Amino acid sequence: MVASAPEKPTGMQNYRVKGIFKCGSEPAKNVQVKLIDDDFGSDPDDDLGSKFTDANGYFELEGHTTELTTIDPHLKVYHDCDDGINPCQRRWKFELPNNYIYLRNETAKTLDIGIWNLEGVHPGETRDCNH
Repeated sequence: MVASAPEKPTGMQNYRVKGIFKCGSEPAKNVQVKLIDDDFGSDPDDDLGSKFTDANGYFELEGHTTELTTIDPHLKVYHDCDDGINPCQRRWKFELPNNYIYLRNETAKTLDIGIWNLEGVHPGETRDCNH
């Protein structure tokens, strides 16, 4: 369960996250990582940023969006770690804590998710061909 922060005022909200992905004992390089604001209903998700991990499996993403309510930050990870010849990529999406949301006039915060091994199957994992 993710701890939630009090509702932020409406307007531009920012988020920054970093971490390292591994595939077994090796760095998970060239893994696509997306930072999104997960919206519900007919409102499409807002893409706050997207990058590929570097040669060491490291990534850092920062993004912002303007919303009437508090954003719902999520990280999406697309990879082929321990995937054999299966079509499409493994997709893992998880919710990020709201207490790292910051406004323009506030000091920037960075969520460090640490080191994650993509070799195992993560809860809610799916496959995605079109990302």
